[in-house]
Amino acid sequence: MDRSAKSPPSNRQLIAIYTNIGRGHPSYLDSLLETLQKKGQKVLCRTVFEESDGLSLLAWKLVEKLYFIGGKGGIRTRLYNWLRSSRTDVSSDSSLIKLLGRDLREKYQDFRGICLVAHPVVARILKNICRTWYVHGEIAAPPECAVAGVKKIFVPLEETKDRLISSGADPESIAVTGLMIEPGLVDRAQESFQARLRRIESDKPLTIGFFTSGAYPKEHMKKILWGAKSVVEQGMRAIIFTGTCPKKFELFKKRLTKWGLEVVLENPALRQAQGGEQSRTTGGGKDRGEASGKEKDGNVLLVTRETRQAETERAVELLPQIDAFVAASHERTNWAVGLGLPMFVLFPLIGTFASSNFEFAQRQKVAYPLDSLERAKTLGKVINELRKNGQLAQMAKNGFGVHKLNGVRQAASHLPS
Repeated sequence: MDRSAKSPPSNRQLIAIYTNIGRGHPSYLDSLLETLQKKGQKVLCRTVFEESDGLSLLAWKLVEKLYFIGGKGGIRTRLYNWLRSSRTDVSSDSSLIKLLGRDLREKYQDFRGICLVAHPVVARILKNICRTWYVHGEIAAPPECAVAGVKKIFVPLEETKDRLISSGADPESIAVTGLMIEPGLVDRAQESFQARLRRIESDKPLTIGFFTSGAYPKEHMKKILWGAKSVVEQGMRAIIFTGTCPKKFELFKKRLTKWGLEVVLENPALRQAQGGEQSRTTGGGKDRGEASGKEKDGNVLLVTRETRQAETERAVELLPQIDAFVAASHERTNWAVGLGLPMFVLFPLIGTFASSNFEFAQRQKVAYPLDSLERAKTLGKVINELRKNGQLAQMAKNGFGVHKLNGVRQAASHLPS
């Protein structure tokens, strides 16, 4: 990806403009760009922060801050949810959109290629400025995502399309692609599902994945910690993805080792700093830096990476080993409804996407709510009970073979080569 140029070159066909706020929207664009580049297509990547100055840049930083405030829990999360749900009237002529888009509009008004975006606000800003193709990878389709005037909107399902049309999107602009799941997971979907089903139906210990979201909501963090402790106490193994924040990685390490769990730390940055040597942390933790082929030495594997893309790459490598997972009902809901991976959903549901995604997953009978700390503390027992009565295996079966999985490659096929 070329990130060096100062202004959009006229000879470029494709430019991707990221918000880099959170993980969900950017991750869909990551998958699409990875697919395009494997086909030999060059894509220039920019962020709204790189493309903005002065008051416009300040406005984007405030939007980013609001995202993190929304994860703080309590009244701040409720306020964030209310603000998100109240944005259904946001138009391209609103003062906020004008301020956020001031520099983007100026820089891209003469661009004749295609701008790929994955956030509805950026789509709304650029829709009448250049050829804007909006990658809406979410199953959920809240009204603020119905952007009229863009050249193309990629959506995963007919249900998503119908909701966007009912909220004002142009029907002729929408292309239904199938679920936008990371291509590396799609390639091994069938064999991974069959292996997972065999493990669930056996008497062997299961492996449970835990995934933090970009804003690190405190109530979610507590449930992940207690949930991991619970599954280990019930004879299972936990793999925890702590994201890209070193402080959160250290927080997890400190708490889990204090509880006496056998924690293997996977932190490439730390390994590099130590010259490739392994070291032992207090509390029985083992630092292996990168994957060593000995991940199963501990009952908890704690994973961090420096970038979103690197974390996704490691998740693609490890997900076939995972038998069920714990996460917020954002972009990873696709795994539950498409890959046959039972999901335990973290509450509270934050933002306008989470509720709709959770409801969709529940209708498909692939999700179980972790809506209290007590449920998280007994997660291991809950999983064992669901396994014994056959419900865990049924959750996996309900989530496989229902939807098309090749949404990313379908979207890529629409773009000029």
